[in-house]
Amino acid sequence: MRQITGRVGREELIEKITREARKGRHLLLTGPAGIGKSTILEAVIDRLIVRRDLIVLHVNEHQAKGQFLEIARDLLESGLLKPSALELDADLDDLDPAALEWAKIKRSVNRLSIRDLTAAIIPAIHAHQGRVLIAVDDLTTVTPTLVAFWLAILDAAQIITCASAKRPNVARLWWKLAEIEIPPLSVDSAREIAQAYLTQTGMLVESPALFIAHVVQQANGNPQALADLLADSSKERVVDKQRIREMRHAAGVRYFDFTPVMIVALASIIGTRYLAIGTGDTELYIFAGMLAAVVISLRVFLFRGAGKAN
Repeated sequence: MRQITGRVGREELIEKITREARKGRHLLLTGPAGIGKSTILEAVIDRLIVRRDLIVLHVNEHQAKGQFLEIARDLLESGLLKPSALELDADLDDLDPAALEWAKIKRSVNRLSIRDLTAAIIPAIHAHQGRVLIAVDDLTTVTPTLVAFWLAILDAAQIITCASAKRPNVARLWWKLAEIEIPPLSVDSAREIAQAYLTQTGMLVESPALFIAHVVQQANGNPQALADLLADSSKERVVDKQRIREMRHAAGVRYFDFTPVMIVALASIIGTRYLAIGTGDTELYIFAGMLAAVVISLRVFLFRGAGKAN
């Protein structure tokens, strides 16, 4: 599926991010889940990795401890980090990095704390004469206690990372990164992907034009949503018009924000009640009270979002 959805419609954006990365900037790719941040990050890495003066470490793990373990492993394999720095047998320092078997030493390295791992990682990167780029798939779940460790790594290496949301309590980390928001796919690009999928898979669709239009609308520019819809449809023997109309995805749901409406409604009710008190109009006062009760009762349903699937 990634071969089809891949980088269609993203070439200009990938080139822009690559140019910023070549300048040595720390970058943060943001956008909702499924928008293609990791795919774009991989494309940027592919364009940067050809440089001989640059060592690229790609961290796929999403959990904090796992991320630091991956960095340590990649540094070991590149020869920048000596095994003894991770409290392993000093005799391993004399081995060719390619001869180290991570499966055998991972358990011992895993016993180290993130603080200990950072204490080994930072000096190793500083000692390297060239540039080190650490590409992290996801820093969405980074916590305030980990900010200091990541800031220390930022001082030693260049970082490009992704996040679906920026937690406000780790703002010190975000300040160090230049944010680039990943936009949704254009309608034309989404259509191209859907058409390519139909062509390559040979799916039987009663109305290809209707199918493509509906899938594109439901995906709402989200590559993962588009991939989900296409993959799910491919399980059908024949995708008829009824099946097409029944296709839904959360990415295609639009929500209306009722907050301003609620504020205006409640303010109007309160104003009306004060007016009724001032004029002595008992009926108006009762009416305003009943209206307030109705609005408050509906509040829960309204704030859930009266969304409708397009």
